[in-house]
Amino acid sequence: MITLHLTRVNDDEGVYLQLPASPDEIREAFSELDAISTDAPTSIVDVACDVPNLYSYTYNTEVDAPGQLDKLQRLAERLEDMDTRQLKTFSGALDSESINSLDNVIEVAENIERYEILLDVTCDRELGGYLVENGIKPFYDEVRPYLDYARIGSEFYADHGGAYCPAGYVVRRSELPEQFLRTEPEQKQKSTILLRLRASHGGHQAATDTALTLPATDEALERTKQRLGISEFAEAQIVTVDYVFPYFATMMPQDCITVEDANELAQAIEQMSRTDGEMLKCLAALEAERPGTFQAALNIAIDLDDYERVPADKEEYGHMVLERLGADEAIINAIDGFMDYESFGAEWMREDGAVRTEFGHIRRLSAPFETQAMGGMEMR
Repeated sequence: MITLHLTRVNDDEGVYLQLPASPDEIREAFSELDAISTDAPTSIVDVACDVPNLYSYTYNTEVDAPGQLDKLQRLAERLEDMDTRQLKTFSGALDSESINSLDNVIEVAENIERYEILLDVTCDRELGGYLVENGIKPFYDEVRPYLDYARIGSEFYADHGGAYCPAGYVVRRSELPEQFLRTEPEQKQKSTILLRLRASHGGHQAATDTALTLPATDEALERTKQRLGISEFAEAQIVTVDYVFPYFATMMPQDCITVEDANELAQAIEQMSRTDGEMLKCLAALEAERPGTFQAALNIAIDLDDYERVPADKEEYGHMVLERLGADEAIINAIDGFMDYESFGAEWMREDGAVRTEFGHIRRLSAPFETQAMGGMEMR
């Protein structure tokens, strides 16, 4: 998700446009800009998103030029599909490449798997230490206290390129030796949730803490119980719950969480990540339903087939409804020009109970959303 601060006169005036945006939202934003000025070009004052340096690579985009706003939309959609690690990698990848246009930015975003990040390696000295500790640059233990780690890291950096960013060292995977990639096995894991668990054993015995990455196999769950010294997870406390994918931390209720339910949710999220749009549909459904418990939210994530993401534009919605009612292309072409699609779409939006969320418009198939269940959410 990207929020653009757009203006046509100065930094104090302007509008905020959150991308991805519907055609109606874009028209509304540019109508407000027209009220400021119809002569001055549209410029980007600021860019807010989970990639802190994105502004540096997008601020000079000619928003009024044909296709440029569509490209920013495309970039925002790609960022929504990234997990936290990929967002950090993207930030460093931008600094590591020669970025001369918005097309270059999108190319990096759409090929993020080409890059590797070493978390918390932010300078030559830390890179040198990483290389030595992981055997990529082997040295006898006796000489390690006397090594010039900064020089080791600097030479590796000079040979392989990349960039240091606040989160770590980012470099193209093609630049790295095979043993380097083997030191980052967690990169290949499909983890979506990280739990921090604690078991108290009473008396003077210290509590036992451990981390559990989800989804986990039955064997991994049993090993975690053994580390904690418990027979059931109900005997342990869930200290923290961290989500790899953005927004789940705020959309999921935090009360009455069990390890078993969290693992089931992690499996559902991992499954969603394989299909374009499923993650956004889940987040939209959670925002629309506003479940009060973790179990209720889990049921939504499991039963996503009961929800449908729908167009925000009323005319597009009208076309979609006609197709849903059985009209084929020939019929639609025949009535085109005689049909008020906008009014038709608006009426069916109300009939379907479609609602607007931060993650797009959505409707529930089994029964329309009820206004009182929406916490005052606007019906569209």
